[in-house]
Formats: sequence, C-alpha cells, structure tokens
Amino acid sequence: MKKSILSAFLAGMAVLTVNAVPVANAPAEPETFRPTVKVGVVKDLTLKNAMDSKLWDKMPRYDLMHYVTELAHISKAPAEGAYVRYLCNDTDFFVRVDMVDSDVMTGAFQNQDHHYIQGDLIEVFIKPQNDSYYWEIYGLPNKLYTRFYFPSKGTLSLPSGFGPTDVKIGVDSKIYGTFNNHNDRDKGWSVVIAIPRKELEKNGGKFAPGEKWTVLAARYNYSVHLPAQELSSYPQITGGYHATQYYANIEFVNINQEEK
Repeated sequence: MKKSILSAFLAGMAVLTVNAVPVANAPAEPETFRPTVKVGVVKDLTLKNAMDSKLWDKMPRYDLMHYVTELAHISKAPAEGAYVRYLCNDTDFFVRVDMVDSDVMTGAFQNQDHHYIQGDLIEVFIKPQNDSYYWEIYGLPNKLYTRFYFPSKGTLSLPSGFGPTDVKIGVDSKIYGTFNNHNDRDKGWSVVIAIPRKELEKNGGKFAPGEKWTVLAARYNYSVHLPAQELSSYPQITGGYHATQYYANIEFVNINQEEK
C-alpha cells in the first residue's frame, strides 16, 4: 500500500509540473495494490442489536490512516484514531466504526445532505469491482444519513447524483461524551451503518459470497482541540475519497454465531 500511494502521489506531482506541455497520450495510471477486508456473513443481526453484538469481536479491525497530501503522511496514523469492521446478513451490509474524538459535533439536522461540511461523520463508499457505478453513504453521531449514487465517476458532479431518494439507510450511534459541546473533552463515538442489500443489488449484481465488491471507509473529524480538520480512511488514500482504484476488495466469510 505504501508503494502504491507513493507512486500515485509522485505521479500527481509530475502532472502538475508539466501540465502546460502538450502530450500525445496521457500516462498510464500506475498499478495500485488493493488490500482485502473481511465481511462476516451472519444471520441474527439487526440495527437494533448490532451496536452491542459480540459478533463484531469475531471480525478483524482495520485502522483508518491519515489522508495523504504530502509524503510525510504515508503510513501515518491520524491524531485521533479509528477502526472499521464489517458484517452482512440477508438484508443489510453493516459497517461499524469506533473512533477517538475529543469533540463530537455536527450542525446537521436533516438526512440527505452534504454533511461533510457540517461536522463529524463516517462515509462509506461501495463499488462493484468490475462495474462503474458506486455509492457514497454517510452515518452521523446524531443518527442522520445520506445516500448518494453515481452511475460512474464521469457523472460525479451532476445534480442527479445528489438528488432526493426514497432509500433509507439505518444508522445507530453511541457518543462517549457531550454532543455539540466545545467546552469539554469527549472520548469518542461509535457508529453502525446498515446499508440495504436491495439497494446494492438494484442493478442486478449480488452483494454476496463469490461476488467482487470494493469498499472504502472514510472519516471527517472536526474538533476545537485539533489544529485542523482531520481526514482519515481505510485503505489509506490520496487524490480524494472518490479515487476508487484504492478501495479495498471485499472477502465474504461465514462466521460462527454461537455468541451473538
């Protein structure tokens, strides 16, 4: 991963230095390493019981890493850490992120908004490995959500991708501190985002074992106790959270449900 991020970063710097020089062909995109994350396939899991379920303990944790804008950020952990885990049942894809956060906040008050400019949140990007369409989905400390859908990166800025939707995203959260209070130090927050498989499968592909999907978990962290807004993700990424070439491959695994 470090090599792939470095290659992409240096390639981007090279483009900036020669962008005034005409070329016959654009340079090929450097080969990118994709890590693999495990998604545990379970049965008895709902949004209501997911936050306290012991099934999460059976899944590996993936640490979010600092967003890369300079070489010193490669393989660097954020000041306030977080890790992500994944589960899936017959109806939903569950994404859980547990975060250190000294100042849990958001000014958001409604679903289906650009919450990343309003405060703390987790973003989940999901894309089939061999197709162009993908989703950008948010979960907030106050349990709000957003679902954006893009037929391809070539449609990224069109209003249709951000428009109203009847798709409901389940969000549960726990805040370890005082929400929207800058006068003290919080410990952190946890979020579980339940994404309907029906939505992920609306184009005909199955979100299930044997199918090829990719995922990115990304964070916006605001705090009066930080010197600046902090971005982090797993996998570590450069070129923006829509740089789909870095998204992790999903491996579906069945896990023992003796402990629920």
